[in-house]
Amino acid sequence: MNKKQILCTGLSLALLLSSVITTPASIAAGKYFKIQYIHSKKKVKKKAINARYNNKVISTKIPGYIEGSTSMYSAYWIFGHCSSLGTKYSYSSSKKRVTLQRNSQKLVMTLNSRTATLNGKKFTLPSAPRKIRYIAKKKNYIMVPGDIVAKKLGLNYSWNNRLLSGVISKGSTAKPAPSTPSNTKPQTSNPSGSTTKITASESDYSIRIKKPDGLSSSSISSNDDYWNKQLQIIIDGDYRNFFNTASNRTIKDSLTYKVSYLNGKTYINLITSTIKGFSVTQTDSYIYVKYAAPKDMFYRIIVIDAGHGGKDSGATGNGYIEKNMTLKIVQNIKTNFDSDPLYKVYYTRLSDWYPTLTERYDLANTVNADRFLSVHINSADSASAKGTETLYKDYKTYANVIHSSSLSGMGYTKGSSYDRSLVYRPGLAVLRGTKMMSALAEMGFISNSTESARIDARSEAIGSALYQSLCNSFN
Repeated sequence: MNKKQILCTGLSLALLLSSVITTPASIAAGKYFKIQYIHSKKKVKKKAINARYNNKVISTKIPGYIEGSTSMYSAYWIFGHCSSLGTKYSYSSSKKRVTLQRNSQKLVMTLNSRTATLNGKKFTLPSAPRKIRYIAKKKNYIMVPGDIVAKKLGLNYSWNNRLLSGVISKGSTAKPAPSTPSNTKPQTSNPSGSTTKITASESDYSIRIKKPDGLSSSSISSNDDYWNKQLQIIIDGDYRNFFNTASNRTIKDSLTYKVSYLNGKTYINLITSTIKGFSVTQTDSYIYVKYAAPKDMFYRIIVIDAGHGGKDSGATGNGYIEKNMTLKIVQNIKTNFDSDPLYKVYYTRLSDWYPTLTERYDLANTVNADRFLSVHINSADSASAKGTETLYKDYKTYANVIHSSSLSGMGYTKGSSYDRSLVYRPGLAVLRGTKMMSALAEMGFISNSTESARIDARSEAIGSALYQSLCNSFN
């Protein structure tokens, strides 16, 4: 093996480097870094992800990140710089066009557009290619959706959540992989790298909505308002007349369609009779929405409950209020899941209001969740009471996974005096009423001045640890 071949084993998310020495991305997977979208000037913080080939991280000048539910990677460093995958990269700055080739497959994408072509045939990308600025390095990079790009070029791609990596391997070049995931639930992993089993498309939709001329995809977003059993499509600008025109929509499945306008935005509310799972895709001409029962739409479903809320403050002590502390932790869990395409997560509350206990476990049962987690803070008459415990009814193994991460998030060691272990509590409503794996985490004691301050200071670490435990529970 020559020197260049040895250096090849340390590549970035696209492919092994076989001929050029590269510098690894300067930030580890799971760490946050800042980028700026060139087209909108918007600055955002992203969690770094890797790409792997032959069980090794592919070295690159910029880490990947999640955009919506799509893994984004450097087009050049993954599919241009590394030769082991047999891909070629070119870019036309005048046309803002990215071209990637592998054997007989030629993939052409345009910056900020979800419409691409494979060998001249159009298809829709899950996320548009973007030119971004890596703020720490003061350099620009073109990022592309790694999952579908790899598959369209005849490569295999899967997501490894434990490693926070897209895993690329060589597949057959005779036929490119399909752009939509299989409807068959995987036994151990999700081969599509996405939470969605069924993706809205030109051939499979519940409603198709025509777009006004000139309205860009970036001006349209959506919000799954599941407590109100509706999907909100949100459009920048006043398009009430256009979207109220019946000829501009085709409805296949039963739903209530309402249009409103508020604070510079047009809202299309698609109201269903029960909670549904939604998939939204766009072309230059249409918005496609597909809905079905959540379990039919998504591979893995989690419900997370921030204990108490609204009129129910929970325990209080040392200047802290339990409902606020549980909400802060759950919001930090959400920050992690927002960047993870493998899970559909429902939250009983993300603000200060009070869902009844019945509403909490009914939500989990209605969406047929795979996991349920309720977050609480303990209290005792003794100011010296301390430590973390996890309550369970039927699923002790799952509870133990949650408990280990709760201790880790708190900075405690398993088996120490702060480890209060698992506690069997079959009478608790949210454990008794849920029909899936469920647990209730008591992070520590609000009545202990040192521990309550520790919980508040470590809410981000606790959120990250609980996020990881929920992911690990599927393994």
